[in-house]
Amino acid sequence: MRSAVFGLVFLLAGCAARRELVIDSVPQGALIRLDDTVVGTTPFQTGFEAYGTRRVTLYLDGYRSQSQTVEIKPPWYGRFPFDIVSEVLLPVGWRDRHEVKMELVPEGGVVTMPDLDLVLKRAESLRLAEPTGPRPVLPTRTDVPIEPPKPIPKPQPE
Repeated sequence: MRSAVFGLVFLLAGCAARRELVIDSVPQGALIRLDDTVVGTTPFQTGFEAYGTRRVTLYLDGYRSQSQTVEIKPPWYGRFPFDIVSEVLLPVGWRDRHEVKMELVPEGGVVTMPDLDLVLKRAESLRLAEPTGPRPVLPTRTDVPIEPPKPIPKPQPE
């Protein structure tokens, strides 16, 4: 009798919830970076253990790279306290599928010199950045003359 109960529990434990993340793009064949790891090309399907926020970045020759933050929210049976019942006590084999579909935009035009200068300035600020990140670069106005600051007068002793 014990072995039958143990076998039933073991059999049911194998039917826990299946979590899937499916990433696709138009056009297909884009290289996928999931968070900080290159995982494959679109269409792509993978399992995941935890809910939360993920960053999906797609790269494809001839198209602009596209990055998107995806929030993977649990279904009602994946929230506390329901998850204890649905995944531990009575695992009935729920299927939780999250799909991300991104449309890539073709690269267009030629990079002009002002664009290149802006990119190089941004790259230099990132290169010199502190561990907390780059300091914001404020745009400078050349049409307004800049006056040096006036000294603050010292208080006169009485």
